[in-house]
Amino acid sequence: MSWADRAAPIIAEVLRQNDRTDLPTIRKALAAAYPWGARQNRPYKAWLSEIRRQLGHPLNAPKLDIENGQIDMFNETQKG
Repeated sequence: MSWADRAAPIIAEVLRQNDRTDLPTIRKALAAAYPWGARQNRPYKAWLSEIRRQLGHPLNAPKLDIENGQIDMFNETQKG
């Protein structure tokens, strides 16, 4: 089991118990819930990564290029 796998249910529980719109409160609750002693090395990096993933951080969102016309090639409504 990876560090992220261990962190996921803890972070999910904290997010479930708090209002997602109140980020300062969420950050404090997540800091208090950190389970592995010193905040350093791989466990802490996995913890932060899992927080970003569960909060829907913009860097984790798929990239979409609006100017890319290749997607339209497969659209049925534009075939003529």
